[in-house]
Amino acid sequence: MAPTVTRRAWYNDEAIRVRVSNINFARQMDGYQVCAANLLPVNYDQIRRSRVAFASGSTSLSDTDRQLLDNIAEFVMADSTVERIFVDGHSDRIGSRITNRALSEERAKVVADYLRSKGISSDMITVRAHGDQYPVSSRPADNRRTTIRLQRQGEATDLQQASGGG
Repeated sequence: MAPTVTRRAWYNDEAIRVRVSNINFARQMDGYQVCAANLLPVNYDQIRRSRVAFASGSTSLSDTDRQLLDNIAEFVMADSTVERIFVDGHSDRIGSRITNRALSEERAKVVADYLRSKGISSDMITVRAHGDQYPVSSRPADNRRTTIRLQRQGEATDLQQASGGG
């Protein structure tokens, strides 16, 4: 009996069945499993711009945040074309500007320190703190964040893109 793989189609709920020849199947399956085991958990497009959210006044990373940062670190360690990691801390507008700037800086440092603890070189990481400037939403929770942006060799920076440079 031939092995059968059944999956839902990506375009609708139709079941797609694929029958695989059982001739030399075990050898091919072993090769597939070795290949699959060596894949990274994420690709560049999935993590090139990432976000860690924080509770009000907090600088603590959640387990979900740590998993995201673990994936980023693993990817960066495996991809030698990533040359910079920009870590930008932000806050909501609750509190004074001075307090919010300090809080956003601490958030960015917590994220950067975690990446360093996973083997990322300090030379790759640029930490910036923006306080309550650059809100992305009128909802305070959306603005309590640290963004992580990866840059590969040859990619234009945000400033170069904004000015039309390359």
